[in-house]
This record gives sequence, C-alpha cells and structure tokens, in this order.
Amino acid sequence: MSDSVSTFSSDLERLRIRDGKRKPARGRRRWPFVLLGLVVVVVILGLLLRPPEVQVIPAKPAGGGPAEEGGVILTANGYIEARHQTAVAARTTGRLAEVYVEEGDPVEKGQIVARLIDDDEQALVRQAEANLALSKARLEQARAAEADAERRAKRRVNLLERNQISQEEHDTALTEAETARADRMAAEAGIRVAEAELDAARNELEKTRVTAPFAGVVLRKDAEVGEIVGPIMTSNTARAGAVVTIADMTTLEVGVDINESYIARLSANVPADVVLDAHPDVHFPAEVRSIYPSADRDKATIPVRVRFLVEDVRIRPDLGAKVSFLQKRTTTDVVTVRKVIRVPESAIRAKNGQSIVWVVRNGRAEEAVVTLGDKVGSEVEVAAGINEGDQVIVKSPARLRRGMRVRVSAA
Repeated sequence: MSDSVSTFSSDLERLRIRDGKRKPARGRRRWPFVLLGLVVVVVILGLLLRPPEVQVIPAKPAGGGPAEEGGVILTANGYIEARHQTAVAARTTGRLAEVYVEEGDPVEKGQIVARLIDDDEQALVRQAEANLALSKARLEQARAAEADAERRAKRRVNLLERNQISQEEHDTALTEAETARADRMAAEAGIRVAEAELDAARNELEKTRVTAPFAGVVLRKDAEVGEIVGPIMTSNTARAGAVVTIADMTTLEVGVDINESYIARLSANVPADVVLDAHPDVHFPAEVRSIYPSADRDKATIPVRVRFLVEDVRIRPDLGAKVSFLQKRTTTDVVTVRKVIRVPESAIRAKNGQSIVWVVRNGRAEEAVVTLGDKVGSEVEVAAGINEGDQVIVKSPARLRRGMRVRVSAA
C-alpha cells in the first residue's frame, strides 16, 4: 500500500513543470508589435491629413516709371497740403447776410467773399457824414466871424489913434478878434474830429465785409447765410467762426514724416516721385523743399515737405500720396504708367492647356486661371485672373487639391 502511494507521488512530481522551463504565451509576445504598428499608422495618417504648409506672397501691382528708373532710396506716405491756406473769418461778430462764392471758385486778393448784416454800421456812417458836414458849416461861420472881428479891430485901432474911442473899446475889439480866431481854429479841429469819426464808422462798416487775404481757390464754405460768425480767436477752434477756407493752389506740396534714423539720406532738392492714392497710375515729378530743423520726440520723426514741379488739376489738398525719394531724376513731366500684377514664374502651373495660379482664400487652396503677359526677369505679368492683394502660392505641393486646407507662411 505504501509502495503504491510513493509510486503515485513520484509520477505526479514528474508531471510538474518547473518555472525555468515554462514557455511564454504566444499572445503576450505579439502585443508590443501590435502597439508599434498602431503608432506608425496614426503617425502616417496624421502626416497625410495634416494641411500642407505653403509659402505665399501678396499679388502687388508693378510697373516701370520714374521710381524704378531713378533708384528709390526711401519711401514715405503723407498728405497734400497747401503752404498758403487759411480759414477766412469776419473781423467782427455778426450775422451773415450774403456769401458771394461757392466751393471751387477762384478769388483774387482783396475780393469780397461775404457780407454781414450792416444796418447799424451804415447808420453810423451816415451820422458821421452828417457830423462832418455840420463841422464844415461851423468852420465857414467861424471864418466869417473871424474876418468881421479883424475888420472891426483894425477900425478900432485907427479910431484910437485919432482919439475918437476909448482904450477900453479898442481892447474889446482886439479881444473879439482873438476870440473869433480861436473859434475858427476850434472849428477846424472839429472837422478833423468829424473826419476821424467818419473813418472809424467806415472802418466798422468795412469789418462787415469778408475779403480774401490772397489769391486762391475756395476749398469749402464753412458758414451759410443767417449764421452768426466772428473772429477766430485761436487755432484750437478749428474753423469755428470762419466763413470760407481758401488755399493758394500754386503752393501745394506733400507733407511726410521721416523716421529720424533715415533722415540723413535726404537733403534739400533731392528728386522725388509722387503717386496719389486717387490716381495710382500717374507719377508726378517733385523734389524736397524743406526739412524741418526740429524733430517730434514722441514719434521720433522729422517733418519733410515735398513740392511739385508741375501744376495739375488732379493735385488737390488732403489727398493721400506716396513719395519715393530718388537717387536721380529721370523726367520732369507727368508720367502715366500702366500697372500690372507680377508673380514669380515658379507660381505658374499648366493644367489642361491653361495657365493656373494657386491662391489661398479663407485658409483653403483655390485654382485661378490666369492670362499671362510679358516675362520680366524672374517674374511674369498677369493680365487677368487674380486681383491685387490675393495670396499667391509660390511653389505648390504636388498633392495640393482645390479646397484643401493649407498652412500659410511668408515667402
């Protein structure tokens, strides 16, 4: 019995698997590879689905002209100003009766452009004229009285010499003659006073006339008939009280502020090319008129004034302008340059017999069929198909598709 038990125990011991001889499960050996495969798949999908990065440049108009031919040393933006411009106001406070000019009317120096209600001033002038006439009449009376008193005094002298009158009568006659002479002098002084009063009344009447201080053009009417106007006390009142604003159109110039770091590049009479925002195809010849002796410490800029070398009806006050300062002057005439859009040649693609350009709109790639012009260096003119400001893709990736989201970076 005991032998059977020991034999059975020995058989069980042989069937036991030792730890060192255990074989790992096949499923447990596979899971690292499965996980690695999943990571690779995710990375590949991420790369495939990630929006491609593209380099873009904005489509800008380009062309020849004085700026390119003369060599630009500096550019600045500013506004057209008239060196002689003023808001014309009345010299006295009153209500407007008439305005004789409109916007755009030419005026001469001293021309009356408006009139205030002047009833009171007219009455004062008439009163002063009447006082002057009265003073002149009194002078004639005084002269007649003086002549009569001198004749009586001479007769009294003769009578006194013949002892026909007393000394007292003689002295009285002389006194009357002196008094008449003093009355005549007082009458003459009264005329001068009356004339001064008339001049003052006429001056007050003249103050009701608003006149142009110099020849120019009316830029705007600042008041209408019936409004109360008066002298402009300070420049801080803007145009309060002004009747019209007048500018001498022959003194138009561009005012720009130049950073103090670049002011050394400029000097008086440096040639310039001016392009107005209102007429981007037209180039006006100009030159530096003056550089201010002081700087603006808040903006770190120095004001520069650029005068036009020609007069043109398209040059108007307050228009925006771009000034290109040149190394040399190429022309003194107004030049019109056709503006075209140029893009790098690398941005042009051929598709189905057409030329296309990829552009970015709202973060997505879009095709634009374009009409090409001349080739200028490494750029090609685009006559139609894209607009100024469009974001043109310089080098489009091969997998780029219409409507695909892209990541933009500057070229």
